Amino acid sequence: MNTSPRLEDITFRITSSLPFGEAAELYCEAGWMEHPDAEAVTVMLQNSYAVSAAFHGERLIGFMRAFSDGVSDAYLLDLVVRSEYRKLGIGRVILENLAAHLKEKGIDWVLCIGAPGTEAFYGKTGAVLMTGFTPYRF
Repeated sequence: MNTSPRLEDITFRITSSLPFGEAAELYCEAGWMEHPDAEAVTVMLQNSYAVSAAFHGERLIGFMRAFSDGVSDAYLLDLVVRSEYRKLGIGRVILENLAAHLKEKGIDWVLCIGAPGTEAFYGKTGAVLMTGFTPYRF
């Protein structure tokens, strides 16, 4: 019997209610936190404009969040998928669902910054590389 996860077994939804402890574990697995800090992650996610998430049963297996003014601009960040669920297309669906949700709300300037090496992934999502623009960090 094949027990490998399959994309059709995954539930996707835009949500404001996530298991914050599981989300903190995902940040740790991604290397973005040293120790799960559910309190910090709770604040981060509650202060996000929208969150797109993936679940296998009741288990959170991935998410991405967006900051936005709710009118014209949004910034996508923190796309993370549990390691055993990667390479199934889950990250792409999470991102596409979030971008579609924002566009449905009338937000048409949706951006994200990909880390080096993520070009192939973002290329599969319909994202357009913004030539002539330079991201800045303050």
